[in-house]
Amino acid sequence: MRNTLIGGALAIVLVAALFAAAQYGRKPAVAGLDAKSLSPAEIAKGLSPDFVGEQKIGEWKLACGTVHELPKAPPLNGHESGNSAGTAPKEAPPPPGWHIPRCRVLMAMRSPKHPDEEIRITFRAIGFKRVLALFLRFPPTQVDTGDAVSLQLDSATWQVPVRTCAKAFCLSIQSIKFADVPTLMRAKTIALKFKPTGSQDTVLIPVPAEGLAEAIGAMQRIDK
Repeated sequence: MRNTLIGGALAIVLVAALFAAAQYGRKPAVAGLDAKSLSPAEIAKGLSPDFVGEQKIGEWKLACGTVHELPKAPPLNGHESGNSAGTAPKEAPPPPGWHIPRCRVLMAMRSPKHPDEEIRITFRAIGFKRVLALFLRFPPTQVDTGDAVSLQLDSATWQVPVRTCAKAFCLSIQSIKFADVPTLMRAKTIALKFKPTGSQDTVLIPVPAEGLAEAIGAMQRIDK
């Protein structure tokens, strides 16, 4: 799949920092819908547009924080935004009422090589157009920057190479074309495939598909 990449080192660092903060920040209260007695579709439908908290939907978790508006931009003193030479195009402002995406759909899986460590897979919206993005977080003992990682969706394979590594984790990031989102939403079998650093053996981790489409649908509805 030829996706639009989240480009630039600065963007990667910023997204990684936001992702780390979201994972390790204060957790919101767990929602009250019974994940055992209701179907994923029923649970997703029961979440209100102002939902804040964590809700299990099938095998996945939807987590939504409170709304955060964009910070006010400093005055431009009559000058258009762009670079100092005036050659860069002016950036379009966000749509009226736009707020920073506040929800994510996530799952934590045990690492086959180190069962006491987790591999985390997260979907969340980014940017003004709410582009769906995939984040894979690995222990630093598993992979290294530039390593090949792929997500298999039925007969499709998406490449999600490792973008950056820090002391605590390594991060793969890939945005998903709008035309490719249905492939994810319809997937019946999902698997994460990678080759651990220093190993010749490929690791294939089954990823449960139950509830993923419903959880992403709820996230998109709440974060529209």
